[in-house]
Amino acid sequence: MSLFAWIEFIDTSTLLLFLVVFLCGLWLLSPPGSPVNWPPGPKSWPLIGNADLFWNNDQIHLTFTKLAKKYGQIVHLRIGPRGHVILLTGQDVIREAFVNQGESFGNRLSFHPFVKYTSKGRGILSGHGKNWKILKRFTLRTLKDFGVGKSSLEEKIKEELDFFAAEIHSKGGEPFDLKMLIENAVSNIMCSMVFGERYDYDDEEFAHLLHGVTFTLDKAGFNSTPMTWIPGAVAMACSPTMRKVVDIDRDIKEFVRKKTAEHRETFDEQNIRDFIDIYIKAEKDGEENGALTYENLFQLIVDLFLAGTETTSTALLWAFLYMICHPDIQTRCREEIAEVIGQDRRPCMKDKGTLPYVEAAILEMHRLASIAAGAITHVTSEPVTLRGFHLPKETLVIPNLYESHMDPACWTDPFAFNPDRWLDENNKLKKTTPAAFMPFSVGYRKCMGETLAKMEMFLFVTTLLQRFDFRMVDVDNPPSYTDAVLGMTRCPLKYKMIATRI
Repeated sequence: MSLFAWIEFIDTSTLLLFLVVFLCGLWLLSPPGSPVNWPPGPKSWPLIGNADLFWNNDQIHLTFTKLAKKYGQIVHLRIGPRGHVILLTGQDVIREAFVNQGESFGNRLSFHPFVKYTSKGRGILSGHGKNWKILKRFTLRTLKDFGVGKSSLEEKIKEELDFFAAEIHSKGGEPFDLKMLIENAVSNIMCSMVFGERYDYDDEEFAHLLHGVTFTLDKAGFNSTPMTWIPGAVAMACSPTMRKVVDIDRDIKEFVRKKTAEHRETFDEQNIRDFIDIYIKAEKDGEENGALTYENLFQLIVDLFLAGTETTSTALLWAFLYMICHPDIQTRCREEIAEVIGQDRRPCMKDKGTLPYVEAAILEMHRLASIAAGAITHVTSEPVTLRGFHLPKETLVIPNLYESHMDPACWTDPFAFNPDRWLDENNKLKKTTPAAFMPFSVGYRKCMGETLAKMEMFLFVTTLLQRFDFRMVDVDNPPSYTDAVLGMTRCPLKYKMIATRI
């Protein structure tokens, strides 16, 4: 019988005893005095360290901000007997680490149970080192060649927007939840790039996969950080969530495997259809010295969906939440669109420089929503010194991007949704962006999908505001645009809206 099969039958008390013995063992084996010059931080509990800060805390970014106010820009937390987490607060220290010493702070959590049992450290999200550099280079080149930032991809986005607008129109002015529709639309754009096809919004298999992606990113956020130092087999036995994430990963990879097999059977080097075809050709040609393996293709596609779907979908949910909560700003955006574009043609990327207020509203959404509140956890790849503190290899590092976007020293009235802060006295976009503005993170591990995300945001916002007027369901009970839940991204609470065709 395998270890997995055996451990499932252990009763709860035995598991708890095992964990206590395991943690005590780590504590006893840890050196009594550490030569590391750790930054200041809160006192920690025996065995568990500061893991209690993360438990059932979906506002962990606010906890990080409180810790920074008390202990400074660099805060040290203990997780378990020998795990260490560093919190960075303030754009200056974040850039000092991630830009000036990017490679030293550029690894990922390859030893987290979620990673061990899903990506296994492959791909572009959880990978690092030489293979990650190769995949990053290949992905950026392929996305560029396949139309990111060009008119060919723009047409795919516009085509999906027509389907999306038709779904909204079908609601007939009744209240509806935008979340699932947006996830379908954004995922279909990625599907057209990767698989060369889109899926109907009522496709059951596609809906199942989207639900799985959302669940995984919700559960794989900062609350799961203490799991990093728990043995994978124990995590599998103790955590139903862990087992569900592994099952979802298996379903997604089976879907990708099926699509990849279809592409291999119909592959024609003279007719490259999509991302998979480009990868297959590169694999056949022996590009990148064999690093473009079949296993890396699977994980690369999974990562594109995880990163490309959830982040943009969440950003759009915030954008339209702000619009229904600030109808005056929505009206001003629509008036600018009507004046510049009119109603007879669809918005396009060439309009981007002619709609300063709309662009300002999108920038303000990115700032106030701070969907990447703490980015994806970084890990030091080697011993490194930051402002006199000596951090050993495999130290976890979390940047508090949320605080940078809410810092009153950088932003006047930071909790207000105010697009005008991005405009000059002539109502044109200011030429420089504040250094504290980091919606896609910075440095070595900066989001690779930034260009695609900006295209989608601009075209979705302008097209939908041109076609619909969006309103809240109950003006006496408005949805909150300040409260949020933090998983892998910072998501708004559920809300419904009413859309009226213009």
